Amino acid sequence: MPETHIDLKELPEDIANFALSLPPTDFLATPDVWQYTVQQAIGGMIVIPRVTGRHDRRISMVAPVGSSMWIRTFESDNPAITGYLIQTQIGCELLKRSPIRSLENNAQSTCTDFRQKWVGSGLRAYIKVAGQPIEDVTTQLTPPQQVLGEKTLKRYEQLSAGGPFLDDSRLDTVPVARWIVESDPDNPLPEDAHTFDGGYLAHAGFLLWNGDHFETRATVPAALWPCPSELPSCLEDDRFVTKP
Repeated sequence: MPETHIDLKELPEDIANFALSLPPTDFLATPDVWQYTVQQAIGGMIVIPRVTGRHDRRISMVAPVGSSMWIRTFESDNPAITGYLIQTQIGCELLKRSPIRSLENNAQSTCTDFRQKWVGSGLRAYIKVAGQPIEDVTTQLTPPQQVLGEKTLKRYEQLSAGGPFLDDSRLDTVPVARWIVESDPDNPLPEDAHTFDGGYLAHAGFLLWNGDHFETRATVPAALWPCPSELPSCLEDDRFVTKP
């Protein structure tokens, strides 16, 4: 059964309730700004048939004054367990307008710089078990900086490569994302234990939902990292994806 796209004028009720139950400071927001962002968000949802009878969902939303978010849900064979990945950008204009001044919210100070348009939460992860408090498992995710190591990151920086970022492009179809580094297009990285694609990319680990928890893996099978239709040979120079 293929994935289904649905336009949304608001977040699904269960997702909105889940988001509003989380601490606004997780997303560098004040309570009023977080509530406004969640309640005003519009966008779309991809329904992903993976677990029989219960579908994963990938939701991408925008909200007024420069805010946005995406949420990916992961169902389990145990119907009581659901995993969530969330990443947000909160518009600085909203934070500057808020009458609430929080000592915990360094984002409000960051937003005093007129060049700063938004503040990002980074990737956050949660697990919800029926009848129990929601568990924030963000700190259990292995950061890409740890996988690559300080020396490697410094070397990449000296070669004008970007910093690690999450390639979430496959989350519309599979329960896997990937941390990568992109080289300077004119200066591919010399071969090392992390590089692939001729040195234009470096691999910093796959983030996988493994049934009832998140884990980091060095490799995944090709079925968990499918090539997009426009790049059917994307795995030819990717030693971190195991072929059948």
